Amino acid sequence: MATVLASLLLFLVGSVARPTTVRVRAQSHLPAISRLASRPFRTGLARCRGAQEQRKAQRIAVAAVKQQFDSFDEMLKQFELPVLVDFYADWCGPCKLMESELEIVQTALRDKIQIVKIDTEKHANIAQQHKVYGLPTMALFKNGEQVWRFEGAMRADNLVSEIEAELNKM
Repeated sequence: MATVLASLLLFLVGSVARPTTVRVRAQSHLPAISRLASRPFRTGLARCRGAQEQRKAQRIAVAAVKQQFDSFDEMLKQFELPVLVDFYADWCGPCKLMESELEIVQTALRDKIQIVKIDTEKHANIAQQHKVYGLPTMALFKNGEQVWRFEGAMRADNLVSEIEAELNKM
């Protein structure tokens, strides 16, 4: 029987593991290795899942409503509050990071602005009309006119202060 050397590196959440070398004499012993490897991994995942559930419980729920409009301009005019438009794409990494930041912004500025998300892949004509070349792009509209714009990701606290400064000018 040939001896096969397998080196397993187990990653544990919250601690550093050392590489472990395991000698396997036959193919029939491979399930034993997978059990050995998966036990600490499952324990780490359980710790991870518990932390995720705690974070979810701490989040404030923000209601999202899907609405359809005949045109972008009609949508802007319908809202009495200024509208913060987030131009994004599903494949954009920074856009995904901004999702949680925009939830914080919505909570902080609930009575002052309305947030609208526009998928630039589905609505390329709107992105082209508003000259959106970088993602994510945030634009603040008041009475159908763009009054502020930012391209790229931004932390929620910075975004809130920028928007509040712009709202104070109005």
